[in-house]
Amino acid sequence: MKMGSFFFLILFFSGLSAFSYAEDTSIPVDYCYKPDKPLFFATQYYKNRYADDVEQYKSCVKSFIEMQNRVAKMQQESEKNSLTTWNNFINHQKNVQY
Repeated sequence: MKMGSFFFLILFFSGLSAFSYAEDTSIPVDYCYKPDKPLFFATQYYKNRYADDVEQYKSCVKSFIEMQNRVAKMQQESEKNSLTTWNNFINHQKNVQY
């Protein structure tokens, strides 16, 4: 195998790692709408509406956390697979006769 291919693979895996890290560190802005509690509720309708908004906010935050946990799990699996692929490549290179 040529050295150019070897360096290309190193750059490729490094690029994947950097891209994945950049994706993980992004913070969603205004992902969930946090309701503002009024000083008083003029009618029962507004009180119920606020309670519904709070429940929707809680649900949104819960969904966001679950999504982030899935992303973290996928990232760990991806890193594990990349490491396995890299180790297989290195072990194969040790066994190749030039």
